[in-house]
Amino acid sequence: METVEYEGVVSSFDISKLPLSITTTEVNLTGSWKFFKPVVKEKLSPCSLACPSNINIARYIMHIVKGDLKHAAEILRNENPFPATCGRVCPHFCQYECNRANFDEEVSIRDIEKFLGDYALEIPLEKTSLELKKSVAIIGSGPAGLAAAYFLKRFGVNVTIFERENELGGLLRYGIPDYRLPKNIVKREIDNIIALGIDVKTNTEVTPKLLTSLYENFDAVIVATGLWKGKVPENIEIDNKYFFKGIDFLKKINKEHNIFTNEKIAIIGGGNVAIDIARTLLRYGNTPIIIYRRTIDEMPAFKEEINDAIEEGIKIREKLILKDYKLDNEAIVGYFGKVEKIIDNRVETSEVFEEEFNKVIFAIGQDKEYNFPENGNIFYIGDILLGPSTVTESIASAKKTAFKILNFFGATDNLPDENFFRSFKDYSSKDVVDFEKINTFYFQKTPKLQKEKIPINRRISTFEEVYLPITLEDIVNEAKRCFNCGICNKCGTCWFFCPDVSVVYEKDSNESVDFDYQHCKGCGVCSSECPRGVIEMEEDK
Repeated sequence: METVEYEGVVSSFDISKLPLSITTTEVNLTGSWKFFKPVVKEKLSPCSLACPSNINIARYIMHIVKGDLKHAAEILRNENPFPATCGRVCPHFCQYECNRANFDEEVSIRDIEKFLGDYALEIPLEKTSLELKKSVAIIGSGPAGLAAAYFLKRFGVNVTIFERENELGGLLRYGIPDYRLPKNIVKREIDNIIALGIDVKTNTEVTPKLLTSLYENFDAVIVATGLWKGKVPENIEIDNKYFFKGIDFLKKINKEHNIFTNEKIAIIGGGNVAIDIARTLLRYGNTPIIIYRRTIDEMPAFKEEINDAIEEGIKIREKLILKDYKLDNEAIVGYFGKVEKIIDNRVETSEVFEEEFNKVIFAIGQDKEYNFPENGNIFYIGDILLGPSTVTESIASAKKTAFKILNFFGATDNLPDENFFRSFKDYSSKDVVDFEKINTFYFQKTPKLQKEKIPINRRISTFEEVYLPITLEDIVNEAKRCFNCGICNKCGTCWFFCPDVSVVYEKDSNESVDFDYQHCKGCGVCSSECPRGVIEMEEDK
């Protein structure tokens, strides 16, 4: 074997006369060679677009991953003052549009929002230094009314809420059972809103007749009274002994708690009110049976709530209607028809059978109690405007109307910060990041967070929340599954691959990456490698 002698790479003679570079190559402005240049163009995530309140979901989840829960909560509450509530009762339209569902499973945005909402309960909402010499009266303190108060107050508007009950909350307090939405959560979120300096007048019912004095004394009036008039069939007379209206019953039971025990009760209807009533009655030791004229798959109630009700042992009789009844020995004998066809709301039935119940509750829809007058400075929000809707849709309605009112006041020229009312500022000018724009090479398939429920025997005998608390570790791991579609999260991929070291990257900065255009040759590697479709190439003019 031949032996090779090792020689040092540094010459023993003077190298100063050799043509070696002894200065930086930054003086060579290679950027003049390019025809295209990379630019960061933040886009909309499909989840934000699907959210009625257009919350910047991808951005607040990014801050959770960074460990900055406080900033994440600020972004979330900027668009929605009820995150702890929505994290429990919102059907989360956002999750249905999550890009991650095309890769493995959607991100559990609802659980992330619930955790962050609970974390934010201890953080007071920041008061504004703005003072707008305008006043708004809000009739009703449900989610729409309170949200409108929140958005207007942040602009310095003087807000007064009029509520006929002795406590604020509307549907949140008197319509949704504790096992879905604990009342202490509702109270704490409401208290945070009212602490901004909102005036409240409870035990004050505003009728159409009294409304005249309000719009004479306020610059604008918002009607947020909801739909508290339950519908019933024409042949039924509500006596509150045998027959009840669903929404009235929910309010009564939320105020007085246990009303019936050991009774067999029919609930007519297939919406969330019907499910809430049945699950509440079960927890008080009754035997509730839901009667619905269509199939279970066609029930308008949230699918998760339907599944939980069935899991708890509640029977749902599908394709049946109550045709007639008779009272017999302190009970109701119902004559039920089997539905064969429903054409233009006309029902055709075949066989009829009878069944005995102690009570019948109708949850077949709701209507408004008053017809308020139309006037230039009267605005309608929430269910009275939209019809039966979700809490988050009511909040979105309030935000849109608050923006309208501020326009009416001529006060929208200087928005308080970059995210406030962002749906009205930049949603029309941004592209949506679809799944094809995500570079999935940089992601690993991982299962989504699995929530645990309390045992069935505890569920049906208590009003504890159905789902057990989730740890911070679980939430952070779930947040890491988010693609952060459409926003630069400073992952550093573009910096790593740039052959010209032209990506300006400061990891701890809140700003997105930037580019040194004097040296960037416009190769496009950064754009093709970007995991979340943020970097685009455009002509260098």
